[in-house]
Amino acid sequence: MRRRCVYIMLTACGVLSAVLVSLLVITLSTSQADAATPRDTVLLALANNQGEVLGNYDETTWTGQRFMQFRGIPYAEPPIGSLRFQPPVARKAWFPKILDGSTFGQRCPVITHIDGQLSDAQLEDCLNLCVYTKNLTARQPVMFYIYGGGFYNGSAEDHPPHYLLEQDIVLVVPHYRVGALGWLTTRSKELPGNAPIADILLALDWVQQHIHLFGGNADQVTIVGQSAGACVSSALLLSPYRSDENLFHRAIVQSGSIFAAWATNPNPLAQAQRICVALGCSDTCDSECLQAARVVDILQVTQLERFSPITGDLMGLLPKEANELIKTYKRKVPLLTGFTEHDGSFVLATYYDVLCAQMANISSMSVRQFSQGLINMMNDTTGLTDNLLYRLLYTPELLHSHEHKTALPSYFDLTTITYMKSPVISLATKLYARQTDDTPIYVYSFEYEGNHTRFGYELDNSYYPFNGGVHHSNDNIYIFATHHLEEGSTDVQIARQMIEIWTSFVINGETKHLSSLSSAEGPYNRIDLQVESANDLLQTLTATIDDPNNGRLQRDDVEF
Repeated sequence: MRRRCVYIMLTACGVLSAVLVSLLVITLSTSQADAATPRDTVLLALANNQGEVLGNYDETTWTGQRFMQFRGIPYAEPPIGSLRFQPPVARKAWFPKILDGSTFGQRCPVITHIDGQLSDAQLEDCLNLCVYTKNLTARQPVMFYIYGGGFYNGSAEDHPPHYLLEQDIVLVVPHYRVGALGWLTTRSKELPGNAPIADILLALDWVQQHIHLFGGNADQVTIVGQSAGACVSSALLLSPYRSDENLFHRAIVQSGSIFAAWATNPNPLAQAQRICVALGCSDTCDSECLQAARVVDILQVTQLERFSPITGDLMGLLPKEANELIKTYKRKVPLLTGFTEHDGSFVLATYYDVLCAQMANISSMSVRQFSQGLINMMNDTTGLTDNLLYRLLYTPELLHSHEHKTALPSYFDLTTITYMKSPVISLATKLYARQTDDTPIYVYSFEYEGNHTRFGYELDNSYYPFNGGVHHSNDNIYIFATHHLEEGSTDVQIARQMIEIWTSFVINGETKHLSSLSSAEGPYNRIDLQVESANDLLQTLTATIDDPNNGRLQRDDVEF
């Protein structure tokens, strides 16, 4: 039996060497292959004598196209010791060693995914990325995906490429720091803030240097982010930091934006003080103590903390609030942005859990009292949000009743407006107002209710008196191959449609499937089994209330 492997040697400037003018397919005997490179692997040398990476093969879901995957490629030095909390430092060369990229690299530390067998240095050595490609000698557009996870979770492993690689693109998924190890800041040189955004920028630098070796086109890079990743991707879009360097050329922003109230931390110093005291590092946050603290201790004392970027960081990544940054925005970057129909239902579920833990009988609250708690989470001190939303979403009779199931559509729209739809609409319309040319901006509402949902985070959600509807991140079920979609089902139909829309935008910077904004009012695009264009973008704000079939969101067998 004879085995085949593919060996590609590339020079620092990314062209084939004189010796290897074309791909060399080397056929080895069984004993030679076993001693050198395993079956069905591919060896790639990175630019600038960085080192070699061993990848392997997989197949796309629907047509069985072979693609190569290089996983766990380090782009930065481990952020340990004096580098903890600091901007990342580009990875030193590992040549002449060969890096095994056939399996995923270490994910950035999360309390639910701690391997007790690893040292802290191993746990924090997580700034690596995955590259998926079908053709090493092509120049294909690049999709650079920034995962969500509430700024405290997420990994490349959660985003399988088997749908996206049906099309001719290169997919890059970097790991970046999350939780306190990423976002903790005292606005000092020891903890300057926004380190995860700096991680993403360094990974984009890596793409500019190396992606041509993987068949990618560094002049056609689309940043894509969902939820917390949407905050980061839109922050990069508005940031003046290195804005003239063309690290990316298009943007997809799914379910959230830097305009959201949850997208920035209003009081990072108080948070840092709480964490430092809990770690025994004094209320002045001794940096040496923080750098020496065990990973597991940091994660344990911050389980109830909520992290996000800050404005005014020392690196200048987000020097001002989004509403100020937009005033000087000059980029010409095509944008695809949107939300799911019931994008805020996870907030409603979280709030419901908190109330259940605090009181025996939620039905004793009035609809207004229940709603006030949701609105208070927005921290609007003017009262404007309260008044407008009460007027928009409730009748006076309903507001003063205890009919929570009757008010359920209002609760859905309330959470979805404040947490997701309003920030997305703000991003799209404010950018549209800055446009001086025909750079397209597309807005979508994903409205397909399929056989799968992320409601309850794949855990038991049967105790809620409502289901999740078209839940937060349900659109990603049809972009990344995380669920088994039954062949011939409408789930597969919508997945093929989503891949066509997303990748056509990545490839062309526009998509024939959607209508772009022609005014601040619209049009926008309703994505279901059929894609429909609608004129009034603001009509999405009451999508649940206006839905004649909204009773399906109730669970009649569970009391509210």
